[in-house]
Amino acid sequence: MNLMISAGEASGDLHGSRLLAALQRARPLLRAFGMGGSRLEAAGLHRIVSSDTLAVFGVAEVVEKLPVLRRALASLDAAARREPPAAAILIDFPDFHGLLARRLHRRGVPLIYYVSPQVWAWRRYRARRIARDARRIITLFPFEAEIYRSYGADAVCAGHPLVEDVREGLAVPSPLPEKTRRRLVILPGSRELELRRHWEILTRAAARLAQRFDLEVVAVRAPGLPDSAYTGAAERGIQVVSTGMHPILASADLALVASGTATLEAALCGAPMVVFYRTSSFSWAIARTLVRLRWASLVNIVAQEEIVPELIQDDLTEEGLVAAGAALLSDPARIAAMRAGLARVADALGPPGASARAAALVLSAVETHP
Repeated sequence: MNLMISAGEASGDLHGSRLLAALQRARPLLRAFGMGGSRLEAAGLHRIVSSDTLAVFGVAEVVEKLPVLRRALASLDAAARREPPAAAILIDFPDFHGLLARRLHRRGVPLIYYVSPQVWAWRRYRARRIARDARRIITLFPFEAEIYRSYGADAVCAGHPLVEDVREGLAVPSPLPEKTRRRLVILPGSRELELRRHWEILTRAAARLAQRFDLEVVAVRAPGLPDSAYTGAAERGIQVVSTGMHPILASADLALVASGTATLEAALCGAPMVVFYRTSSFSWAIARTLVRLRWASLVNIVAQEEIVPELIQDDLTEEGLVAAGAALLSDPARIAAMRAGLARVADALGPPGASARAAALVLSAVETHP
């Protein structure tokens, strides 16, 4: 069996590599080609296009990457013409994969979406098109499968691979000694641009909270970002660590977490949190026009209720962070209620083994059709 697998960002590369490994365990002769990063290549993908230079962050960055994206699209299209795959597995990266899917669908290549595109949040017509054209949609969250099924799709939730990651991460000893004071943990983001927008506000707010509540403050450095990016940490009493994020989160009395997958990791670790985020003014203006969600954080979206407070864009201020953090640190009952809500979110993400379940769903979709 020969499959096309296409992933365009770091998270997709990670999920795709685990999916491919699970597929190969189930079908040792299976081959795959397509687009991905170093993880997918290491898992056995014959890489036609490297995704390492394709990721775009915010609407404003799309324009400068258009030539590279066009070349990637042409290369994948040509590879699929030379050797038509049994199916194409498209992992997130919705705008690019929307164009690729159109070409593949016209030639009769079955489409399987994994880590389903969240276009239901801002482009309902795209969600309907995906539901119409996909042989199967495999989602990470139960509510996503329900949305796509409402459009007539064969949509199944496999659960989230993070569940297994966090379980394994929690088994690793913490790099920090046993805490003697309450602990504030900062996850400022995984990209340098995020750090530039968030770090100064976070450190000032953390210093004030630490002084008021006698806190130990720890910031977790994202892979690939240098220590020099975390300026002024030592001067404000903040320890920067690069390993052990999950046990550190599990020990947190409060976490300040950039909106994204990290909020789910914090939820799986049971860490009470305040979620924040700031993007460019242009990207924010576009997002406000298009996105139809009440919340920004995945924790609240999965729960379909406000479990954690959110400080997004103009609401992200030093005063706002201090007020939100203080409200939690001074109210044990509110912390207990939040932990209960986080446990419900963790349950919604499913048990470990999501990649193996996703692989089985791929194989059944391919092998039960002529």
